[in-house]
Amino acid sequence: MDLQEFEELWITLDELYSANRYLEYIELSSAAIESANALALYDKAMHLLRYSCISYFQVGDLQISINLLEKYRELTFLYGDDIDIIQYYSLASIYWGTFGHLKKAEELLMKGLEIAKRIQHIESLGKIYNNLSGLEIELGKYAKAKRLALKSLFYANECEMKHDEPYKSIIHSKTNLATAHIWLKEYEEANVLIQELLMTIKDPPYNKAQLEVFNAQALLFEKQGYIGEAIDMYQKSKHYALQNNDLSLLQTIYNSLVNLIEEQGNKIILSAVQKEYINILLEMQRENYTQVLFEMEYNDQKKHLERTSYIDPLTNIYNRRYFDEHAKAMVESVSHDQKLALLMIDLDHFKSINDSNGHLFGDDALTMTATTLQQFFQPYKSIVARFGGDEFIVLIHLREEESIGIIAQNLYNTLTSLVLTVDNDVVQLEFSIGVSTNEDAHITNVEQLIHYADSALYTSKRNGRNQLTLYNQYSNAGNSK
Repeated sequence: MDLQEFEELWITLDELYSANRYLEYIELSSAAIESANALALYDKAMHLLRYSCISYFQVGDLQISINLLEKYRELTFLYGDDIDIIQYYSLASIYWGTFGHLKKAEELLMKGLEIAKRIQHIESLGKIYNNLSGLEIELGKYAKAKRLALKSLFYANECEMKHDEPYKSIIHSKTNLATAHIWLKEYEEANVLIQELLMTIKDPPYNKAQLEVFNAQALLFEKQGYIGEAIDMYQKSKHYALQNNDLSLLQTIYNSLVNLIEEQGNKIILSAVQKEYINILLEMQRENYTQVLFEMEYNDQKKHLERTSYIDPLTNIYNRRYFDEHAKAMVESVSHDQKLALLMIDLDHFKSINDSNGHLFGDDALTMTATTLQQFFQPYKSIVARFGGDEFIVLIHLREEESIGIIAQNLYNTLTSLVLTVDNDVVQLEFSIGVSTNEDAHITNVEQLIHYADSALYTSKRNGRNQLTLYNQYSNAGNSK
């Protein structure tokens, strides 16, 4: 699949997911994920894996969903930014909560919440508060669940219209809010919300979120004493949950059904439902989802330790240790005629920036530079690292049609457009850049690439700074631009 074919499939999948057509999404997503990885479009591969996890979860296929979650985690810790990590924590918490590990689910959500608050990502805040609301319902803390559901709806622009790119999955928040209302005996408020949600649900097949609305309706009937209506609604929900093989939802439904039928005193029906319930519990035990999650948690901790040792704490990009350990393999792995380029990027006049504006301002300048480099090179197979002090290094694998001259010039233009403001004064950042190439795989030594790029960087500085120099093997000076 070439890039154009992938982009067309990407658009189709986005439309299917937006329309909640999860089964159709599942049918096409595997090929798209494989292609995204082959094209080194790791941001899109993460996106596709996340939505595939959710799609399989929505239709109740938990085993495949969990297997995809592990692949999603791998990509997130390799290539993800803050938002990707938040999304992983949020998704992983749902699985832990589904299998009864509420403390672990809350721990993951709080990790995500800390990051979301720091970067003020509205969509993530809405999602996390919704998921926390669901956990509080599980814990029987209904007043707190109500407050959290309202917070989630606030970020969905349902309470106050103020957020750009608001949280979109309001069906979950409204279902949680309705459920909290029911347990707080605020039946009128719950009924208004449920009827509003039922109006949005069309013909089957129904996904997990829609079945949870049916369960909320059944719970409302149950708490108001309409036992027959509650059983009928749970039976309807059970029918479609069985079609979806949604074991976790079936466990909730059967638990409610057993209690209601037992209250009715119909021993024959009760016996049949109890047998079905036991089979569901045994199937969940056979699948042993929790063991898979614990193995993933161990790997998460291992990845976190690796990430900590390889990440520069100020800029949150790779450090020199990571570059030294991985760049050599990247240079040695290229085949004949494959192109690599190495860029040394230096923030000009950094000492005077610190002396004039303070170290915190200098930290901001370094952080902004690192973030810009990471975003710029995200579409490429590359290593972006802080090499030390005010110096950054990038090793990039070029596709056949790509020109390092054009890429480097675009990078220079991007970096030199960066500005910071201090005490109402605007400071324009300036950069010197040196670039070397592996000369179509003729250079296989990363130290030599660094030496040539450093030589080109020195030329940029010697010629007045704030410029780009491509190393020229036939000239000691290189070519400045």
